[in-house]
Amino acid sequence: MRNQFPRRHLPHLGEESPRKLFANKSNMRITNLGFPNVYQSLIKVTVEKFWKGEATEAEVQKALADVQAYNRSAQDGLDLIPVGEIDLYDRMLATSVRFGIVPARFGTPADVIKSLATYLSIPRGIKDKQASPMVKWFNTNYHVVQPEIERDPQWQKDAPLPDLSDPRHILPLIGPWTLLAYSINTTSRSIPELFSILSKEYQKFINSLPEHTKVQLEEPSFLTKGIPQGYEDFLKGVKRHVHLHVYFGAVNDFAERLFALPVAGIGLDFFDGPENLSLLARFPKDKTLIAGVINGRNVWPVSARTEKLLEGVRKAIPEDRLYISPSCSLLHVPLSAKGEKGAFSFAEEKIAELKAVKDGKAKYAPFTQQNPALPKERFTRKRKNYWVSDIAYPTTTIGSFPQTADVRKARSDWRAGKITLADYETYMRKLTKECVERQEKLGLDLLVHGEFERNDMVQYFAENFSGFTVIKGPVQSYGTRHVRPPVITGPVSRPRPFTVPWSTYAQSCASSKGGSASGGKKPVKGMLTGPVTIVKWAFPREDMEQEAHFYEVARALAEEVKDLASAGIKHIQIDEPALREALPINPARHAHYLHHSVNAFRLVYSAMPDEVVIHTHMCFSEFNDILDAIKDMGADVLLIEDSKSKGKVAASIRDSGFPASIGLGVYDVHSPRLPTVEEMLAIPNSLDMDPHRVWINPDCGLKTRGEEAWAQLELMMQAVKILRKGVVEKF
Repeated sequence: MRNQFPRRHLPHLGEESPRKLFANKSNMRITNLGFPNVYQSLIKVTVEKFWKGEATEAEVQKALADVQAYNRSAQDGLDLIPVGEIDLYDRMLATSVRFGIVPARFGTPADVIKSLATYLSIPRGIKDKQASPMVKWFNTNYHVVQPEIERDPQWQKDAPLPDLSDPRHILPLIGPWTLLAYSINTTSRSIPELFSILSKEYQKFINSLPEHTKVQLEEPSFLTKGIPQGYEDFLKGVKRHVHLHVYFGAVNDFAERLFALPVAGIGLDFFDGPENLSLLARFPKDKTLIAGVINGRNVWPVSARTEKLLEGVRKAIPEDRLYISPSCSLLHVPLSAKGEKGAFSFAEEKIAELKAVKDGKAKYAPFTQQNPALPKERFTRKRKNYWVSDIAYPTTTIGSFPQTADVRKARSDWRAGKITLADYETYMRKLTKECVERQEKLGLDLLVHGEFERNDMVQYFAENFSGFTVIKGPVQSYGTRHVRPPVITGPVSRPRPFTVPWSTYAQSCASSKGGSASGGKKPVKGMLTGPVTIVKWAFPREDMEQEAHFYEVARALAEEVKDLASAGIKHIQIDEPALREALPINPARHAHYLHHSVNAFRLVYSAMPDEVVIHTHMCFSEFNDILDAIKDMGADVLLIEDSKSKGKVAASIRDSGFPASIGLGVYDVHSPRLPTVEEMLAIPNSLDMDPHRVWINPDCGLKTRGEEAWAQLELMMQAVKILRKGVVEKF
């Protein structure tokens, strides 16, 4: 059988040998922008033990030191090595604390620096102290803790620093403008006033560093917010060697001003911003270029595409003023491809590629861009009216329930051949039945099967689709949450139904009490991950545009939806948390992306009969700039994350004329704290909507929680009883 994988991706399977470029060793230098923090999962495991009281603060700090030491050794041979860019939780959180940006409910900045428990409570919350919000880092699947500015920022001299004694070490630092762009400002000061204050604190910090120190100042928010007034003055006050980096896109709109800034070097992303090549004729001759030509966000080895970018850069910039680097930090890829099934390039392999480029030994795989035609048809279902519940404030969950150590062990034992598939599935069915029974006991209206058989909302689908290669190496999504994004290696298809047996089994477990659907039983939702999220939370092929991937995956999902409906599942949830996150940074591409992402979503369910109700879930997103697209998705119920924005997201969606129902996400599932009933009542009470169109639900899946998930749901149902009582009294 002919191998279906494109020869570009797996060159060792093809007939054409990769070519060498620049056979002679060059004088250009190489560097990196950041490394993963996932070595042996030391930080993840130790921090989670610390939360359980099973590890000391000293053990956590040792785990961090061990990972930092490994990362330095893995990058040995680079001319500049980033140090201090990884954190126990999130580098945005660490940067915020360094400049005294700490919510007062957690104490003073000094309190947070002195106590690891206090530091780690900011992203998780504790008792009566709500966690700080998390948001996506630009258009990636990495999350950062959102800084809450309640007082004037102030540099904290006691904040920890990495070892900067080696002149090869460079200190990565999120810039003041990007930090502000991600912040919640609750002070009376304007953003320009805060920038003036914060930039002076940055000056104090940077100028306190050893004189030989180089600083990697990162300002990707220039792409979304422009360069603020006063940035030149800020840099004039910095007395250290600065490389200013703008990644994730092209800088054409502000290149003249960027190139004039008083810094030693400027880092540009030529992978997500290939238009930057056209600017190099104007690149200042007194500055060094750090050229991001190796894709830091995907796992394919260097190719002829890389070769072409590098040729363009080297023609324009002399080697004595040139560094070659990845396009962005390598935190977005796994650590090492050793033991993987494909010829992939993870963080360690990309470091080796940099060295090979410098030594004139790089091998570039063939690359041919594929241009499959995108559908012109607008997919839509026949039913034009939206379904509305006959229950006031209907309740549901997002899908997953806690995956305990026993669940993970059973899956591991099955994969290792220690238990049979039959024994594994018997155990999963037992958990599913118990989960359905407990949901019914709580009084939830729309049930889920719990997803105990699923390892991850994308990886699970990749394992059941053709055209994906599942990987072993983890990638940090946020804090201690690791995921394993699969790789799209060929045409995507669905060989057989795989969610249907679990959904139908769960439906059979539902009692006949209190439900009108499914033969008098409470209905169970079929649970699917949407096409955009599957593609964006995977590593896609580089030779196809992402929109073509969307449709390919959508067609496979449509087959699963058809089988769910044929099996009697009347509610189907198609999650798209990545839809807003994946919005291109360049506004010129918004219309193209939104049209095809939403059309691919509609393709999944467009053939459904009228009685099938479509739900979707979206989280960690700013929705204001895609409200029209959300309405165009056509879902009957939109479940959102609204706990940390305190109802503002739902209000904006309502005010846009959203015609369907909204699930509010009334409490934060990423925190183990128990929300109060009063907190959960605040959001629906603030929303003037028909209560039959207002769903009450957690803000995300419950997979990462423990037994406290059930206590949280019990409190949520207490809030629902109060809401429904208010409806009865009103009418």
